[in-house]
Amino acid sequence: MKKEIRVLVVDDSAVARHRISEIIKNSGKKINIVGTAPTGRVALNKMEIPKFKPDIVTMDIMMPEMDGFETIGHIMDRFPVPVIIVSSLSQKDIDVSLSNLGMAAFESGAVEFVRKPSIDDTYDEKRFRRELIEKIINLSQVDLTKVITGFDFQSFIEEGDIDKPVVIEKPKKPLKKFTDLLIVIGASTGGPRAISLILSKIPRKFPPIVIIQHMPQEMVGQWVERLTRLYPHLNIRLPKNKELIQQNRVYIAPGGRHCAIQGTKRFKLYKGEKVNFLMPAIDVTLNSAAEVYGKNIIGVILTGMGKDGLEGSKRIKAANGSIIAEHKSTCVIYGMPKAVIDGNVVDTVVPLHKIPTVLSEFCGK
Repeated sequence: MKKEIRVLVVDDSAVARHRISEIIKNSGKKINIVGTAPTGRVALNKMEIPKFKPDIVTMDIMMPEMDGFETIGHIMDRFPVPVIIVSSLSQKDIDVSLSNLGMAAFESGAVEFVRKPSIDDTYDEKRFRRELIEKIINLSQVDLTKVITGFDFQSFIEEGDIDKPVVIEKPKKPLKKFTDLLIVIGASTGGPRAISLILSKIPRKFPPIVIIQHMPQEMVGQWVERLTRLYPHLNIRLPKNKELIQQNRVYIAPGGRHCAIQGTKRFKLYKGEKVNFLMPAIDVTLNSAAEVYGKNIIGVILTGMGKDGLEGSKRIKAANGSIIAEHKSTCVIYGMPKAVIDGNVVDTVVPLHKIPTVLSEFCGK
């Protein structure tokens, strides 16, 4: 974490600006409010002045003169810093955000969302305070060079420049069908773009893939629709409760429910206690998958803050399955991969662009 994180608060409501500022000031973290602004235009004018230059911007969506999405576009062009959209996150807001702003900024990890709390809901107020501070800290660690310019895979370091990975062995006996295998991919900040890049390299025939991506539940459906348009041959879908897991399908865990796997190789979607403050949690899916697939499961831990996926990866290794971690050179945030690497449960550490190759080797193809 930086010595001090500088935050600019943008909201047309004076009450909201004061409330967010007070939460940040009272967080006990090294976070400083450098200024506030009632509109996007005022925010951009302030960002031209050195004393107001922030590391993070929090921003409402619906504002006069210039809405949050137009403002974000100008910020990324002129003063690239991560942005946290602080909104009611109604479905209408999400639909507008994805049509106006597009998924690019969110996919890259430059933009995060925090839903404003419900009125007179103490529990939701605590959730809002925790998520706001968490995401300010998380986004302060984002490598904006990777976020804004993207990845030039041709210029990436070669495997020889990385700590020598342990080669994943192919199954000793050829598996009769891909349904004997399962791939589970877990990701958080910066994950949507990483996942999209992996899916772009998946062939037409492949084992079932289950993806757990931390994002607001209101956004998951839109993201699935976008991926379906990009990769129509992959049969990307939101799983249904008790649905049978089948090959040649990519399942995206729905928001607001845990995504477990039962002994019959069917999904169990349920609301329960959050794990690592998350639902769905990567750990829940990996833990349950280990019981069902044993050595025939491969877990992939991608960019993201925190350690969700660590306990599940331990269970996978205990069942003789395999774990891939994304190398820090391609992570937007190196939290989750670092956790599994430090936990000594990883078979191989490779940059993002090499993950499809490693998956192919594991599947014996």
